[in-house]
Amino acid sequence: MKVLLLEDDFSTNAAMVHELEEFGFIVDSCLDGESAMNLVYEKKHDLYVLDINVPNFDGYEVLKFIVEKYPNALTIMISTHIEIEYLKKAFALGSNDFLKKPFEMEELLLRIRNIMRLVNPQGNQEGCDLSQGYTYSLLSGELLYHGINVKLTKKESLLLRLLVQNLGNVVSFETIQNYVWDNEEVSAITIRYWVCALIKKLKNGMIVNVRGEGYRLRKLS
Repeated sequence: MKVLLLEDDFSTNAAMVHELEEFGFIVDSCLDGESAMNLVYEKKHDLYVLDINVPNFDGYEVLKFIVEKYPNALTIMISTHIEIEYLKKAFALGSNDFLKKPFEMEELLLRIRNIMRLVNPQGNQEGCDLSQGYTYSLLSGELLYHGINVKLTKKESLLLRLLVQNLGNVVSFETIQNYVWDNEEVSAITIRYWVCALIKKLKNGMIVNVRGEGYRLRKLS
């Protein structure tokens, strides 16, 4: 899961990045609103965790930009302020949740689980059944085979997440490039290499090449 963190306190930022990465998240962190805006413009994340009082553009301005660019983005605002006006503004701008600082990382993780459940009530974020004994966690990015962890590289995990989110549907080459490589120009050969690497870690036939369109993940009976 790709997370963009905006937190201007350096030590708090570093601690949060460490904890989120321990949970298996891939984190881009920023210390000011302008850097966050640039990252939002460059690439899409699965979750945005935004402090309100930061230099340059504040968290509200960043939130507004995110929601305009990605209407279905998952966002959590964090702040030392607890006044109702701050909560009202955050939710009015489209935030999914609001967390008061200081907080335990376990609480942040619970909030993340909750907003993912709300946007996908039919899904199991802890273990999406892929059939043939395979399950994938949309939260941590872990692939399990009969409960045993299957080691994935960063590229393989991002690719699998994208395919799982679109289970049964074709994912285009352009979508793969934008998500897995952050819009960086990559060749079709490179994409095919990483798809083949992922195919080797699943049952034959679970990932299908749809000629000229992209790839599709399917459940096998």
